[in-house]
Amino acid sequence: MILMQAHNVVSLLQKDPFFYRNFGVWWWHVKAELKRLGFDQDQLSCLGSFTDPSVEHYYEGKTTKELDDEAFEYQYAHTFHKYNWNQASTPDGETYLIHDQDAE
Repeated sequence: MILMQAHNVVSLLQKDPFFYRNFGVWWWHVKAELKRLGFDQDQLSCLGSFTDPSVEHYYEGKTTKELDDEAFEYQYAHTFHKYNWNQASTPDGETYLIHDQDAE
C-alpha cells in the first residue's frame, strides 16, 4: 500500500470507524499495512492487535501488491452498494461476517 492510499483509508476510518467492513476479508491485510506504515491506535483505535486467522489462507501466495489490489477492488465494489454491512463474501463465494473487536 502506498502512503497516499493509507492516508485516505485512515481519513475515511476516522470519519466512520465501521468503514473497515467495506474491505471484507481483506481488511486484515489493510490493517496490517496501515500498522506497517506507522499508523497506530493514537490515530485509529481499530489498529489494535485483534486479527482473524480464519481468512489467512486467502492471502497465501499473494504479493503485497496483489493483496492491496484485492482489498481496494473489494472496497470499491462495496462502498456504494453495501455500505458498512458486516456480511461480506469470501473469494470462494461463502458468507463472511466481518467483526474487528478493535473497531466495534
